[in-house]
Amino acid sequence: MSVPVIDFSSFRNGTENERRELANRLVDEFKKHGATRLAHHGISGDTIKNAYQWSEKFFQIPESEKEAIANVRDANPQRGYSYVGSEATSKANKRGEDGEFQICEDDDVAQDLEDVKEHFDYTRDGDPDFPTPWPSEASIPGFHNWMEGVFLPECQKLARDVLTAIEIGLGLSDGALTGCMESRVDELRIQYYPPLSTEKLKTGKIKRCHPHTDFGFITLLFQDATGGLEIEDRANGGWLPVVPTGAPTEVGVYISDTLVYKTNGHLKAAVHQVTAPVSLKDKEDGVLPERYTIALFAKADRHALIGPLPRFITPETPQRFPDLTALELHNKRVGQLYDAKPGAGSPVVASA
Repeated sequence: MSVPVIDFSSFRNGTENERRELANRLVDEFKKHGATRLAHHGISGDTIKNAYQWSEKFFQIPESEKEAIANVRDANPQRGYSYVGSEATSKANKRGEDGEFQICEDDDVAQDLEDVKEHFDYTRDGDPDFPTPWPSEASIPGFHNWMEGVFLPECQKLARDVLTAIEIGLGLSDGALTGCMESRVDELRIQYYPPLSTEKLKTGKIKRCHPHTDFGFITLLFQDATGGLEIEDRANGGWLPVVPTGAPTEVGVYISDTLVYKTNGHLKAAVHQVTAPVSLKDKEDGVLPERYTIALFAKADRHALIGPLPRFITPETPQRFPDLTALELHNKRVGQLYDAKPGAGSPVVASA
């Protein structure tokens, strides 16, 4: 069993019946895995290749220039550069008494687990609350303009198309999800995993990324050919490797916490981690090669209420999640990564 790759072209170009069939298939896959993969979705292979090239260039600029645009490790949305080990995904989720992963509500999680990755997070220009600190134009000419002006809008369009398909597949009204995304505060992350020995992995204290769920509506995830990404196997227990197919336009789609709230748990978030690729699982003295990924975290407007939609609340399924705003949930989840409480550090604000 693995995560299937679905041809998304009929959603953009097909008949109404073809769009509905595709939407139903997508929702069926999300119910099984919390995730699926798409091909022929409108973002070209050349565009994705360019994004990887810009990503590689960014992580090669001097450390001093990356440190000058460092992300503030508080509960606010992440912006700028994060060094290896800065983010602790192991603190975001834990298994409940029923064996299922859930959002941490306390500090009863291991405190000494490390993620071996570095990343740069950004949003659109003009964000009034949490602007992005970009590297200087002199250090990486053209990076800001292309990543913000070309790549981000294409990813935002695809994310909204996928969420429109989810609306159809769930039988929701038009705009039930996408209608609270007008401020376009989605975040895009480029991520680099340096080489890592299998010996360090076997200590149990280090992973490229520990099991966790993401915080927005959905995540679009582009991964290179290295491998190592795994999702929780809900049917059999354990983990399913998401082995890259090699298709130049392949993108994963992962259900995230905000959509779990909106559907009252009808859709569950995809629990995922990054560890050794399949070919290196049993190697005693192997080295994981470097790995690059790119993620678009599709977010609701910060002031939008993300409690369950009325159609998902019934006598059999009473309301499970509170009527938080999207920013309140985001502050809670990001704060877990850095042991930071909402309100600590920079002020937590949001435009109406």
